[in-house]
Amino acid sequence: MSPRSVLADLRLAVAFLTRIPAHDPDRPFDAAALTRAALWFPLVGVLIGGLMGGVRALADLGLDPAPATLLALLAAVLVTGGFHEDGLADASDGMGAHVARERRLEIFKDSRVGTYGALAVAFMVAFPLITLAPLGSEDFLRAALCGHVLGRWSTLPQSWLLPAAGQEGTGSLVRATPPVVLAASAYSAMIVLLVAGPGPGALALGVAVLLTALGGAYFRVRLGGVSGDTFGAVNKVVELAVYAALGAALI
Repeated sequence: MSPRSVLADLRLAVAFLTRIPAHDPDRPFDAAALTRAALWFPLVGVLIGGLMGGVRALADLGLDPAPATLLALLAAVLVTGGFHEDGLADASDGMGAHVARERRLEIFKDSRVGTYGALAVAFMVAFPLITLAPLGSEDFLRAALCGHVLGRWSTLPQSWLLPAAGQEGTGSLVRATPPVVLAASAYSAMIVLLVAGPGPGALALGVAVLLTALGGAYFRVRLGGVSGDTFGAVNKVVELAVYAALGAALI
């Protein structure tokens, strides 16, 4: 793999997971390209977590912890376009409905937000705000980096081990290979352990692995496989759980 190819895959990962216009227009968002770019999904989490930490540190200069934390969370939503928040909202609406599998998949594609989705959005704002506000700037940065790295890592083992729930969308496009999963898992674990420290880092890794396995198993049983929305849902749940785990460990 040439340095130019690595850089192109990294740019594709950034463009796919954020609103940053890093994509090379000559490289389409097709299955082959996204599967290669998946290696760098957790590294994109470093970018987003770093942005969150930077905004929180700057906001701390003039604001109390709660509004400073809210601005940091808003920065992450703006740079990603609410990519994974939308996935959890759609998945909440689809899985909350007492309908057949095919109807759930239709609900996933519906841009309107229902009751369960609205509740999920409210939770996605309130929970990290309450969890992260008590942390100082440095510990906030640690939690943000680990949460976003491990959240994006969660897509890789699911896409490798689980079938796609439909014939379209991210669930069928991103199919990480075993070497990609192993390499991304290794560097993700290294980042988390270095950033959070051995004890808290190991706790965050354990939480991420457990919830990724449980989330994947849940959607495999209830939906028959994974989709872009289920990837986003598990990503967000892992991220929030890592915040909680590190918030408890670092205070």
